[in-house]
Amino acid sequence: MGARFHLARDLPAYGRRVAGLLMLVVFLAGCAAEQGDFGRPVNNYVNDTLLPEIGDRMARQRGEPVSDFMLTDDEKELRARSYRFIMPIHRDAFRARNEVEWVRTRIWPDSLYRPDPTLYYRLMRKDDFQSNYGRWNAILDDITADIPLIQPYYVVWQEVCQADLQRLGALNRTAGLTSHEFDDAEARVWENRRVADWAVAALRWRIESYDYAIQRTEIEIPTGDAELEAAIALDRLAAEVDWLQAAVNDPTCGGGGVPVTKGGWQEIDGPVYKR
Repeated sequence: MGARFHLARDLPAYGRRVAGLLMLVVFLAGCAAEQGDFGRPVNNYVNDTLLPEIGDRMARQRGEPVSDFMLTDDEKELRARSYRFIMPIHRDAFRARNEVEWVRTRIWPDSLYRPDPTLYYRLMRKDDFQSNYGRWNAILDDITADIPLIQPYYVVWQEVCQADLQRLGALNRTAGLTSHEFDDAEARVWENRRVADWAVAALRWRIESYDYAIQRTEIEIPTGDAELEAAIALDRLAAEVDWLQAAVNDPTCGGGGVPVTKGGWQEIDGPVYKR
């Protein structure tokens, strides 16, 4: 497992007090927030205004592209659907949820997104299941709930990707374009790619978490064909994610047009648990 972020070590002294206060705000907001579509907290000032504004400033300081353009409806939908994949699987992973929020809002760099693939299993063991079948069914339900979300996600991504092609094409035929407008357009393409690439990476981590949970649960509470059923479902999910990754990696959005520049998601070493 890669090293986690340490506030005292990794932030300059002048920002530590502010960052500490913000971490408290995020924690309280995340715990208290009412859940909306795709598991996202409903709109509120902290999640939708304060943290993104601070994150944009910090991203600029790191030299990352940041766009001031408004989001299209499809871009909003892409971000909402991505949230479902990047958040920890288990509802009680409060600390991990808050850490993901800091990466999502770009207060933390992408490289600090390091899920713990053992967390899902460890939290499942704390749930008050009255039957070993109950826990196996919960794992199976979580896996199968992810599968039907993959192809609708790609439909939204394709709309965003094709709009980015249109956006980039318009740059060459727009008279009087300012350098700021040009930078905003390219930055939005980068941001959209970042979101899609992160969703795929997060799905890979979810597969690792499910795999870990299946193997450990089979040792703890072997239950007939439950492990086989869960493993078959996980193979289906892995195949869907492989398909999604290939689709997202297509620089022409599946249409054979001019390639869109690859985004800036900062790949990390990958899941630390391997089957």
